[in-house]
Amino acid sequence: PVFMSSMVQCPMVSVAFDKYDQILILTANSGTLLPQKDVLLNHCGFDVDDDRFIIRGCQDVPGFEAVAKGEKVDVEYVTPGMVKM
Repeated sequence: PVFMSSMVQCPMVSVAFDKYDQILILTANSGTLLPQKDVLLNHCGFDVDDDRFIIRGCQDVPGFEAVAKGEKVDVEYVTPGMVKM
């Protein structure tokens, strides 16, 4: 199978763990993901408002602005900020 978006895997991942386990979703920009919650529910089959899903945007991580610019992310540079999250 091919999954063009990792978001379509959320329903499968959620049943693989205990119903009380939480699942972290990292996104380039939480401000642009959260308004899409109806689309995610209808097309990917999960509710972003479910307490199991913790959504964290990386938009404030130094160096991660490269994603918004369509540039390559300097992994060494962004790693400390990702760990700090």
